[in-house]
Amino acid sequence: MLKRIYLHLFLLLLPGLSMAQLQLSFPMPRLVVQRGADGSGRLYVAGQLSAIADRIEAQLTPVAAGQGTATAWQTVQTNPAKGLFLGQLTGVGGWYVLTVRAVRSGLTIGQATVGPVGIGEVFIAAGQSNSRGLGIGDNDLGSVTGRVTTIDTINHYYPPGAQALYSSGDPSPVPHFVSLVAKKRVFPMGESSWGWGELGDYLVNRLNVPVVFYNAGWDSSTIENWINTANGIPACNRYFCAANWPNLQPYTNLKNVLRYYGATGGARAVLWHQGESEYGDASSGTIPQYATQLRELIQKSRADFGGRNLPWVVARVSFDGQTTRQAVIDKQLEVIQTPGLTVFQGPLNDTIQNRHGGAVDVHFQNSQRPVVHPQYYLNPNTIPDDMGLSRFARNWNASLDNAFFQNATPILPEQFIATDNPTGAAQPGQTIRVSFAQSGTFAAGNTWQLQLLDTAGRYKAILATGGGSPVTAVWPDSLASGQFRVRVVATNPVVAGVPSGVFRVGPAADLSLSMAISRRAIGINDTTTITLKLTNSGPGPATGITVQNRLPGNLSVVATNGLVLQNGLLTGQVAQLNSGASALFSMQVRPTVGGMFQNAAQLTTSDFYDPDSQTNSGTGDGQDDTAIIDFRTTDGSTTVYTSPNPDQTPLPAVQSNQPAPDPAKADLSLQVSVNNRTPAVGEIITYAVVISNRGGASASAVSVTAALPASVTLVPGDDFVPGSGGVVGTTASVPAGGQAIFHFRVQALASGRAVITAEITQATPADPDSTPNNGITNGEDDTATTDIRVK
Repeated sequence: MLKRIYLHLFLLLLPGLSMAQLQLSFPMPRLVVQRGADGSGRLYVAGQLSAIADRIEAQLTPVAAGQGTATAWQTVQTNPAKGLFLGQLTGVGGWYVLTVRAVRSGLTIGQATVGPVGIGEVFIAAGQSNSRGLGIGDNDLGSVTGRVTTIDTINHYYPPGAQALYSSGDPSPVPHFVSLVAKKRVFPMGESSWGWGELGDYLVNRLNVPVVFYNAGWDSSTIENWINTANGIPACNRYFCAANWPNLQPYTNLKNVLRYYGATGGARAVLWHQGESEYGDASSGTIPQYATQLRELIQKSRADFGGRNLPWVVARVSFDGQTTRQAVIDKQLEVIQTPGLTVFQGPLNDTIQNRHGGAVDVHFQNSQRPVVHPQYYLNPNTIPDDMGLSRFARNWNASLDNAFFQNATPILPEQFIATDNPTGAAQPGQTIRVSFAQSGTFAAGNTWQLQLLDTAGRYKAILATGGGSPVTAVWPDSLASGQFRVRVVATNPVVAGVPSGVFRVGPAADLSLSMAISRRAIGINDTTTITLKLTNSGPGPATGITVQNRLPGNLSVVATNGLVLQNGLLTGQVAQLNSGASALFSMQVRPTVGGMFQNAAQLTTSDFYDPDSQTNSGTGDGQDDTAIIDFRTTDGSTTVYTSPNPDQTPLPAVQSNQPAPDPAKADLSLQVSVNNRTPAVGEIITYAVVISNRGGASASAVSVTAALPASVTLVPGDDFVPGSGGVVGTTASVPAGGQAIFHFRVQALASGRAVITAEITQATPADPDSTPNNGITNGEDDTATTDIRVK
């Protein structure tokens, strides 16, 4: 007896692939990656493919005329397997729509687009409150070009009772980019667009490429705060040190932005605006150590960024609302002028007087937010004195001049990871396996961390670590229901992978598909109706279900109910199917030529995992979410037409459940065949009974008993004689590796179906996997059954 072992995918994912053969997971809309010194950039492409293809191709098309240069189709990956794909394409700086397609035999079998996406400039702001912004009545103007982007969220809050500002130390979330218009935040700390949105418009207008900003500024922070937390020493607000800032802030935010966004998108520079909180003079307070500590901070940030030599731009700032300290400016200049440090001179923002909407203050503010955006980036005239933030942006633009872009060597992404959808049962105590694809070289000692995320991509926990793909984890007992994602993160250097799709954890839905037909023998161009029945045996509900039926050749559809026909593919969808419920689909079909038709259907999506089947795994694996029915035409044609099955998950090799031959035992099995399965009444037919011995010892005194139904009678004269329980055949021995063959004849007495069963009822020595004379319904290999239909 043989059995096939199937690998079941218990975890089904959202969003499902539906009718699409290709789904993109990276890049996401409004992502901007850093261009290189030559003006071109590398854009990684990752996603899921539901069919085997010859190659994945991609191209870039400018969003609007003059906003980039269209590319030809570029090969992203050749011979991608069904499932995860990963590759890259290159283009010059610009604002694009990305189109990705899967090609097989010269035909596009799946296509997806995402846009806009950019190859441009990436900046990370850091420093203190004049880097971060306040967001409360600052009248930020934001960007109006549409080509300046950010992540519109923050990771901090102000606890009640004047406690220390809290900012998460968790790994950064999966980014969701938006246009950096007025009032938008800048992850992780910016509570408004501040002056960065306007600065972005200056750069877009000058460089004709998109820009993205991140913001790791921190209120009232001194250089000592920054270097201490970079070295693992907690710090606090110098003006109100009731408690240390948790999570080694402010440095942790900068480190995480570099690792989680700079690693995958690259960066041009850190824009450092800090110095207003320093105190003392050239020989006292924090000022004497300022240059030393800032240099150390810059080098520490680069070490934590995988050793990448990311440029810094240091603003010259010291005005605290009352006093300007030249000693601080001198220290900043000392850092800027350090040979080989790759630090560039930023704006001298101490010169911006009446910066707070026309009033004197440490902080910048615009006095108003005009109904019509003034677009100062297009107007070289003087900005009004009371528009402090707009003047801040213009000063920064002047510092980021052509010489800066010619000499500040940008950091481009060198490693990339894409996380596949998990397999296994995501239920408490059960094991899941997460595969991933990688590009680039990772350092010795690198490990792969599996992080659990919520549906929005926010970090929840570390599930496991591993040395390679796949990473295996046990699902936590505390997470019995909900929707989640996972991502694989490298540790050396730290690079966050593109996350998996969203998946649900909850009560299992047990879906099955069956098929019935109104007539199985019809004439050419005649019609028959095929009905598909979808059933949920529970215990939980199922949602997001898709049924697909690929038509065999030369079979046309006359009418459908609940199914949509497109290019030979019938698709039906069910939004929700409760436990115990069923849904019906039907199609009336017509064969246009003679032949035998084998029609197959399967479930391709479902939001909940199924304990005994895997969606979209093909129609040839025998799972209960597939159904097959056959019919024929009456003209006698034997040509076979079968539903295509391009998405079949590779099946494991057939495995035998037979034990290894034992030299001390016999291993008997039984087969029965008949020479005519459709005899007429009164006709005599012959049965052959074959006893095989796969064991290492000879079997002796072997008897076989066949039970005959009342509709047939034994014809004497062959190897079987009447006995207890039916007719009996015996042999003295069956040698090791040999066979014994018996025959008996019966005469059909009445029409109808007749079943004959046979069993080895006696044998010596013992058999390792069957017991003689213990019944015919236990599945042992010493039993056999065959039937006839008497006409």
